[in-house]
Order: sequence, then structure tokens, then C-alpha cells
Amino acid sequence: MGDNVEFADGIRTFVAVVEAGSFTAGAQRLGISNKLAGKQVAALEARLGRSLLYRTTRALSLTEDGERWLPHAREVLAALDQAEAALHDPGRSLSGRLRITAGTTLGELCLADAARSFVTENPQVRVEMVLNDGLTDLVAGGFDLAVRIGIPRDSSLKMQRIGRTTPAIAASPDYLARHGTPQRPADLEGHQAIIDLNEETPGRWPLRDGAAEVVIAMQGQLSVNSAAIAIGEAIRGHGLVRAPDIFLAPYLASGALVPLLTESRLGERPINLLTQPTAFRQRKIAAFATVLRRHLDALA
Repeated sequence: MGDNVEFADGIRTFVAVVEAGSFTAGAQRLGISNKLAGKQVAALEARLGRSLLYRTTRALSLTEDGERWLPHAREVLAALDQAEAALHDPGRSLSGRLRITAGTTLGELCLADAARSFVTENPQVRVEMVLNDGLTDLVAGGFDLAVRIGIPRDSSLKMQRIGRTTPAIAASPDYLARHGTPQRPADLEGHQAIIDLNEETPGRWPLRDGAAEVVIAMQGQLSVNSAAIAIGEAIRGHGLVRAPDIFLAPYLASGALVPLLTESRLGERPINLLTQPTAFRQRKIAAFATVLRRHLDALA
């Protein structure tokens, strides 16, 4: 029994060290000493008969064996957590870590508030939120879930729709006072736009015009691959912006931006919560989904 406990401890420490990037940070995450963390990983390597980590005074990296074994180590930890949770009273408070990845602007403008509410409601849970706009391997990254706008290419992931969003066009009151307010899609021509390079067709805005659908080619002096920056530039009066309505909602509510052509909007997309098919830590994921859905509904 003792050997198996040490084996599990070694696996947990190995994963923590890799995810944290150093023995010091990994040990701090687990609440153990550097010396014990090193001893546990060394014992794990001895048991496996393989070196898992390259260690230098300045860097830590996985060996080829370590890279191959890391996903299995994470699966073992998830299975242990699931087995432990099966014995707990369903009414017991949530605890432990919930690791989330999301798109940068989605995380900054929508998920951050939801995560704060979630940890306030569940004080024994620690949320780690990693933001990036690329596709993320949940297993390799050690993530419990991802939140993305649109349908993922990876069909192996379990997908739960938790909201929806439609691109909206807006501008500041100052900009509209200087340049006029567009009343129909054709009026957009000649206006300055802050173009978001993350869009599928940057600068080409599809809209409904009566019974027809049209695409307006917008011009702008600034193009940027950040919806947050584009929105900020629009607030400062530098042009029109097109962004998901959930990103614009706080600024429309405050009056910093004015909605335009609301009857012409096209392109509704789902907001999805993605997990591995096995969906470990199910209660935490379900609880977070409930909180996030509540926040997204408030922005709709």
C-alpha cells in the first residue's frame, strides 16, 4: 500500500512541477518543500526506470519519455480525483483546482467576472484561467475545460452550448456627432472602421438589408487582432467597430458606445463549453457552467 501511495504522490508532484514550470513553483502549489518534491519525482523516475525531466540550474524540460508519459499521468490523477469524488456526499462543497482555457477577449471581458463569482460561491475551489486565441489540447495543457465561440474542429471533445452571440456594430457618440449615424447598410460606406483581424473575413461585414443579405467592404487606418483594442479605439472616437454583442454589452449599457443597424445583424454563433469525453471533475464543471451561463445571459 505504501509503495502505491508514494507512486501516486510522485505522479501528482511530477504533473504539478511540469505545469508550474519549476520545482519551486510546483512544490508551492502542492504545499510541500522543494526537497520533498525532488525526492518524489526522483522516486517516480526510479520506479518507471525512465528519466522524465531534464534539470539544469536555470531550466526544466521534459525528456522524450516525459512528454510521452505526461498525458497518462494526468489521466491517472483525474481518475483518482473521480474515484475520491464518488465517495463524497453530493451535497459536499466543491474543492480543488479547476483549470480553464478561453479566447483572450472572451476571457478578459466575460469569463473573468464569471470566474470571480464562481470562486466567491465556492471558496474551496482554485481557478486557473489561461487565455489564448489558438486551439488548445486540453489533455496536453492539463485543462478541465475550454470556452470558445463557434464550433471546434476537434470533434472528439464533449460540447455543451452555454450561450450565443451575434456580431454587432457600434460607435461612440462623439464619432457619430462628427460623421453622422448610418441608417442602413449602404450608409456604412465612407465611414472609418477599426478592423478586427480575428474575423473570418476582416473588414467585410455581412448584413441584412431588407430581404437581401449584403457584404459591406469597410475601410480603416487601423487593423488589429484584438477585439478589446478595437473596442477601445471605437470608444475613443476613431471609427466604427464590429464585435460580438457580449463584448460590447457593458459599453452599450454605459453609453460609451451606441448600437448601429440592430435590425441588420447577421451571424449568430454559439458559445460552447468543451471538455474531454470522460469529463472528469464533473460537479465542478457543471457548477462553473451554471455560473458562466448566468453571466452570459445577463450580457445578452
